[in-house]
Amino acid sequence: MWGDSLLLAALAFFGASFAGLATQLRSGNALTRRAVASAMLNSGLIGSIIALLGYRTFAEDLPYLMGMSLLAGIGGATILDFALLLLKRRMGIIIRIEQDKGE
Repeated sequence: MWGDSLLLAALAFFGASFAGLATQLRSGNALTRRAVASAMLNSGLIGSIIALLGYRTFAEDLPYLMGMSLLAGIGGATILDFALLLLKRRMGIIIRIEQDKGE
């Protein structure tokens, strides 16, 4: 049972991470290595978590479970960005990241 659920979680991570990347590409934000890695890791982990949580209930309908995981990957990055925006507004936090231009 563990082997099957971990394989499913790995597949969900792979698929959901690319779904998160697609969401990042559609957003029109600047594509940096950090932004791409963050979108892929966040979405992949959310997809894996959904797959692991739903495995016991939906073990007989794996395509449905994978579909839920991929949709979670698409929405995961968006929901995380929205939650962080709300948190920053509520707490009055302003975060600025300045990069050294190599001067």
